[in-house]
Amino acid sequence: MLLTIGERDLCLLQIETEIKNKTQLLVKKTKDLNEKQNLNHFLSGVTKDYQKYYNHILNEKQQQYKMLLLLKEYLNDLIQTEHLVDEQRRTAKHDQKHIIREIGKIKDELDNLIK
Repeated sequence: MLLTIGERDLCLLQIETEIKNKTQLLVKKTKDLNEKQNLNHFLSGVTKDYQKYYNHILNEKQQQYKMLLLLKEYLNDLIQTEHLVDEQRRTAKHDQKHIIREIGKIKDELDNLIK
């Protein structure tokens, strides 16, 4: 079955939304388990597993954030120092705007994970 670009984008957006929802649920469960662990020592193993996953997500988001900042700086340097033709400059600026939007998304996700 062939999907149009719009249908494919919708599917990808739904998958991305579902991943974000699952991640938020797991982060919430981690925090709940941390609170309940004090009441029940049997939860310590489960809490450690959730904490590992939480730390993994947090590290992954921090790495994404750092890499996007590097890309943004690279594009900025490229635009400033290289003699680009108009089309290349427009493409670089468009890519830079896209990266800045992604940085904002990642920062929001990090903020939600940390709070």
